[in-house]
Amino acid sequence: MQKYHIFILHKILKYELFLVTLQGFCTYFQHSNFQRLSITVKRIIIALLYISIAIESFANITLPWDSLFSNYGLSNSMSIIPAYINPTFDLQYNNGYSAGLWGLTPPIARKYGLKITEEIDERYDLQLSSIVAAKYLKDLLAYYGNEDIAKFAYINGASLIVEIASIYNIDLHNTSEDDIKKLCSHLPKNSICDTITIENTNYLDSAFNHTGYIKYKFNHPIRKTTLQDSIFFSFGLANAQILPSARWISEMFIPETFNKAMLDTIYENEIIAYNEELVAIEKTNIAQEKKRIAAIKKANAVKIYVVKSGDTLGHIAKRHKVTVTQLKKWNGLKSDFLRVGQKIKIHNS
Repeated sequence: MQKYHIFILHKILKYELFLVTLQGFCTYFQHSNFQRLSITVKRIIIALLYISIAIESFANITLPWDSLFSNYGLSNSMSIIPAYINPTFDLQYNNGYSAGLWGLTPPIARKYGLKITEEIDERYDLQLSSIVAAKYLKDLLAYYGNEDIAKFAYINGASLIVEIASIYNIDLHNTSEDDIKKLCSHLPKNSICDTITIENTNYLDSAFNHTGYIKYKFNHPIRKTTLQDSIFFSFGLANAQILPSARWISEMFIPETFNKAMLDTIYENEIIAYNEELVAIEKTNIAQEKKRIAAIKKANAVKIYVVKSGDTLGHIAKRHKVTVTQLKKWNGLKSDFLRVGQKIKIHNS
């Protein structure tokens, strides 16, 4: 009896954010009727297998911002966008421009209300950055009218998507399945067209909800070093938005069980230190302002040169490291003619 071999099945689903690889099975069939199965039927069977596995995989993924995205009218497939930007789900992710789990750029973060200074970067606050990501994705979806294009624009940048679309004559507001395929084939690695693996993400719940912490505003700014040395507050995931360069802290997440009365004992010294630093900063600012004013005065200073016999505008300009054009402008001269004893104004260059 003849045996028929079904080759290992390996197919990537390109149009779901969570891509699934079906790796196969290798079975021998002994029933001769199997040979008569049409290619179409085989493809339908395989497609159904793909779909069932894809649905099962998506059903098992729960992320803390799922309900937030749902409230913004976004599908669960948008919830796993960080996996394409930041496959390890690193809450401290920073590529030198984009930062935080959602890989937000400074312009987008600021546009949607996040604070980015030398001391605070709220892109590292998982809850706040998730809200911004949801708002941005909602706007992208409203603009393009297509979820895939919105995800492409978020992950790869709208400018790149527009550039590819213009090259291949794709209308981003009216895309076909072939258009999506074409975009996929020209996007860089880690686009939503690629296969990804999501590991355990249970730790994200506590980071998102600040489990065990409450946001607390101090009665007076306290030095970060004082908080670390005297109270041993955590500046880890709970306060990821506070940068290493931060000096004075006005608010942060503190443990729910923390005795806030302990802070009263350090406020007095911190007030003195804070005021002393303000005075020092003011003195520095005054000194810098004086230097700036002096530099302006020097730049605007005017020398007077008295023309001697044999002088020309070219000689005078070269001697004082300026141009003839400048000398004419400063002195309202319409020609190169000079007379002995004539006074020529020369500005500092």
